Amino acid sequence: MSLEELKKKIQKNIKGVHADVLSKSNIAQINNWIPTPHFDLNRILSGSIFKGLPEKSLTCLVGPEASFKSSFMCLAMANAQKHGYTPVIIDTEGAWTGDFVNNWKLDPDNILYVYTPFVDEATQVIGSLLDSGEKFIIGLDSIGNLETEKLETELKAGDVPKADQGMLQKRIKRMLKILLAVCKKQNSIALIAGHYYGSPSQYGSAQEIGGGYHMRLAPHIILSLKKSKILDGSKNIIGNRIKAITLKNRFYPAFQETLIDINYREGIDKYSGLIDVAMDAGFIERKGAWYKNIVTGDKCQGASKINEIINDDMLKELDKYIEKTGYSTINDNIEEVMEEVDKEINKPNKKKGE
Repeated sequence: MSLEELKKKIQKNIKGVHADVLSKSNIAQINNWIPTPHFDLNRILSGSIFKGLPEKSLTCLVGPEASFKSSFMCLAMANAQKHGYTPVIIDTEGAWTGDFVNNWKLDPDNILYVYTPFVDEATQVIGSLLDSGEKFIIGLDSIGNLETEKLETELKAGDVPKADQGMLQKRIKRMLKILLAVCKKQNSIALIAGHYYGSPSQYGSAQEIGGGYHMRLAPHIILSLKKSKILDGSKNIIGNRIKAITLKNRFYPAFQETLIDINYREGIDKYSGLIDVAMDAGFIERKGAWYKNIVTGDKCQGASKINEIINDDMLKELDKYIEKTGYSTINDNIEEVMEEVDKEINKPNKKKGE
C-alpha cells in the first residue's frame, strides 16, 4: 500500500484526524514567523535575525516578577496583529489595561479580552477557539494565578482549603494540550507567562517551572527573562536590561542568550546584543569606545549609537553569516544546571506531577 493510499484510508476511517505525507503536511511545516522588535532575540528564537516566533508554536516565558514577561507578550501580540493574527488575552490576574497595551502599540479595539482566575474556565475559552477558522495569537498571563473552582467553593462555604492532590496540575496539563491543538490546527501562536522556583543559580536559571511537569514538556520554546537596571554616568536609572536565555527550543539549539536594552525614553534598542555578532563576523571593528563599519568606514562613539553604522546590507550579511557558521551564544552554565534539573526530575520514584 502506497503512502497516498494509506493516507486516504486513515482519512476515511478516522474522521477529524490529520494524515498526510510529512513534506506536504500543512501542520508539520512552518511557513510564517512573527519577528520581535529585537534582532538578536529573533536569532536565539529562530536562528535568523529577521524571523522570531514561529507559527503553530507555544512559548513559555519564565522569570521573576517584573522581568518583562507581560510586556514581551504584548509586543509579540502587537506584531502578530499587524500580520493578520487575532489577539486573545486570557488574563488571570486582572492586570491588563488599555493603557498597558497602548504603550506597546497593541490595538485594544481589536483584542478579545477574557478575565478568569479558574483553570477550567480558561480551558473552555481555549476550546471555543478550535475550528473557528481564525488565526490567533493567544496570551495567557499567567499560569501561576490559575486555581480550581473547588477553592472558591470551599472559601464561600467557610471551609479551610484542602490540598488538591495534584488536581490543579492535572487540569493545567489538559488546558495546555488543548492550547497546543489550537496552535497546530489553526496556524496560531500562543504565549504563556510563568515563574520558576527552587534555588536559582547566579545566572537566574530555573530549577523548577511552576504549573507542573507538563509546563516543561508542552512548550516548543521556554524563554527565561531576567531584568537589571541600566544606569547613566551619574548613576541615574535610565532603563532596563533584560537577559534572555532559551531554556528549551525545538526550532534552534537551546541555551542561547542575548541582552535586550530598553531605554525609558527611546524604547527597545533593537540592535543591542547584535554588536558582538557583527564584531565576530568581522563587519565591525572596535577601538576603545569607537566602533567602525569595516565596509563603509562609518564610525560611532558608544554602543548605544551602533545603529548609526549598521545598515540593511550589513543586516542581510549578518543573517547569512549566522546561517552559514551556525553562530552560537550558548550559555554552558545554564545548560549544565538544566541538565541537573532534568536528572533530578526524572529520578526513579520521584513524583513529577501531572
